[in-house]
Amino acid sequence: MLNQMRYFQAVVRCGSFTEAAEECHISQSAISQQIKALEQELGVQLIMRMNRKFELTPEGEYF
Repeated sequence: MLNQMRYFQAVVRCGSFTEAAEECHISQSAISQQIKALEQELGVQLIMRMNRKFELTPEGEYF
């Protein structure tokens, strides 16, 4: 879960799944899967995905 939290922080900081994946040295699909797994563990949606863009949900902003 700590890696998932680190990935989430990277996505928010970079504003991009692709840039966050590069920063974390993993693939873009892997970082996306890890964020989804984190959301499932927490039971809330943290990121609202829209094509190539995303927005934080209120829960994501709080987290």
